[in-house]
Amino acid sequence: MVQLNKTEFTFYPGMTLEELVDDYNADHPGQLAFDGFVVLVNGTAFTSLQAREKTLQDNDKIIILPLLDGG
Repeated sequence: MVQLNKTEFTFYPGMTLEELVDDYNADHPGQLAFDGFVVLVNGTAFTSLQAREKTLQDNDKIIILPLLDGG
């Protein structure tokens, strides 16, 4: 199991974060993306490209939040 924004999901060996987000968005259209979002996996920040290619491991905790621009 992995957690995406505090919700548990089943994953399969070799599954990437991009595949998980695609599965999530199939049920929640347009909810999550990589560009314009902050992606943390187990407390480590990833760039958009790195996050897409990240291979998931059991018990990963993923947080994807919209990037907020301050002014």
